[in-house]
Amino acid sequence: MTRPFRAIPILVAAFAASAPARADDARICADPAAEPRAAVRACERVIAAGRLSTPELARAYANQGSAWLALDGFAQALAAFNAAALRDPRLQMVYVGRARALERLGRVGEALADYDRALAMRPDDDAALTGRGALLLRQGRAEAALADFDAVVRLRPGDLDALFNRGLAAAALGRSDAAVADFSQVIARRPDDAAAWLERGRARSRSDPDGALADLGQAMRLSPEWAEPFVARGLLLDALGRRGEADRDFLRAFELGYQAGWLTERVSALRGG
Repeated sequence: MTRPFRAIPILVAAFAASAPARADDARICADPAAEPRAAVRACERVIAAGRLSTPELARAYANQGSAWLALDGFAQALAAFNAAALRDPRLQMVYVGRARALERLGRVGEALADYDRALAMRPDDDAALTGRGALLLRQGRAEAALADFDAVVRLRPGDLDALFNRGLAAAALGRSDAAVADFSQVIARRPDDAAAWLERGRARSRSDPDGALADLGQAMRLSPEWAEPFVARGLLLDALGRRGEADRDFLRAFELGYQAGWLTERVSALRGG
């Protein structure tokens, strides 16, 4: 569960508002804080008014694509980003947004190609590095993901989300000490971060099971309705031979809605099913 990267800053007021369909349309279309549905409609009217130059039109489509992403309208976002790229292929941040839409539509290869293109145009784009790293990690390419997250940490030293993501990649590679170090930095500065406690607990499970159990317990206290820490602690307790305690955690995870075939079988057996 990588941390989402920051909103792509393509919502820039770079186009003129000489004759918008409504007085505030250009401002709303260009405002990253605007309600997404309002932004989509405003951008539609700005585009339809036919008063924009080609570069301005590209930015309006890019703004609309970003708003669709916020609404999980990935097909619509893709269409908008395609329109933006067609009108101004030099608009680098379009490729970051389009990559996000493509990934959510299951077109992973194309998404990676867009991230690569964005980074070829601007190698220090932390949003593109984070997005590509997260996608690579989900694809099981942890070494490549770690390289991207390392680059983000260099660009944003001390950024807690960047450290968290790098810790995930290190953990996936079995580099527990490095993962624990990154998660510990997050916890030191954000002690109410349940996910950081969970992931540090997982990373410590072999080298320091008692410490891992403490970390997982803290994740539960911070987010008592989150099933994931109960599953993680149950698995560790099972590995330690503490089956009764593990069963209690598994039952709680099941009650919280965690879904997995093995868990359903375990709970069924516990209930005499």
